Amino acid sequence: MIAMKTTSYRVKVVLSVFVFMAVSFSSLAHNEDPKEVKKATVIVSESKPGFATLTWTDLTITGVQVLSSNGLEMPTIPVGDATSLHLNDLMNGSYEINFIAGDKIVASEKISVNK
Repeated sequence: MIAMKTTSYRVKVVLSVFVFMAVSFSSLAHNEDPKEVKKATVIVSESKPGFATLTWTDLTITGVQVLSSNGLEMPTIPVGDATSLHLNDLMNGSYEINFIAGDKIVASEKISVNK
């Protein structure tokens, strides 16, 4: 009877340790680096005011949308297989650049242009 209680206790301890380890490894596996890789960037030229270079690494991006602070909206620019786009002659103001995959915005950047 004592041997059976000891064996039962050992089984419970082993199972408890196994469950604890499984939960610990599971939580470690789902922890992701909080620094998400940026899908897209916008660099405004300091030497040429009104010029900006857009680049992206997300190959699902199908278009770029440019919204200005005065409410003007350009049609979405299709980008095909490209991974960069140059915007020229932007007027003074603030702009929101949206990177679109299908019908969803996957990245967004805000810029200011002061000529």
